[in-house]
Amino acid sequence: MPGDDLDDEPADLDAVAGDDDDLELVVGEVHDVPEVEIPDVVDVDLVDDAVVQVDEEEEEAAADPVVGPVLPPPVRPQPGRPPSAREEPPPPFAVGERVVLISNTRPRTGTLIGNYPVGTTGRVETVLSQTAIVRFDSAPDTKEVVAFTCLESAEKPSDGKPSDEKPPA
Repeated sequence: MPGDDLDDEPADLDAVAGDDDDLELVVGEVHDVPEVEIPDVVDVDLVDDAVVQVDEEEEEAAADPVVGPVLPPPVRPQPGRPPSAREEPPPPFAVGERVVLISNTRPRTGTLIGNYPVGTTGRVETVLSQTAIVRFDSAPDTKEVVAFTCLESAEKPSDGKPSDEKPPA
């Protein structure tokens, strides 16, 4: 049976000077090669219960668990907005609301907002994140992009607190 020769001594692979079995390769000729049988199935004996001898010293060492620092699980970024992202407050003006220009210079550049004096009234056409597109009454054919900080609502009190006055009926 194949594999029976496992207990035999390994063969000497060094060539002996008296060997006349030297192989000669001739290009263009077909050489006969002996056929080798390769078994499809190999028998293997499995051991169900392996018995391992453990020294008492090793057993005592294994009984004492090694305590190391407890590390939190690694932090992996989650898709979408980060939890630290700040929510923007709702816009202070609604579309169609009447506003008053309280500053006619742009906060970032310092340039004038058209030729509109402070106190000019207009109507909000569109509300963006920090600006509004306003159509002023003095130039109804022109739209201006104005920062929220330059506008004040003409429809509610200027201090932002509710007034004690009742609206006219």
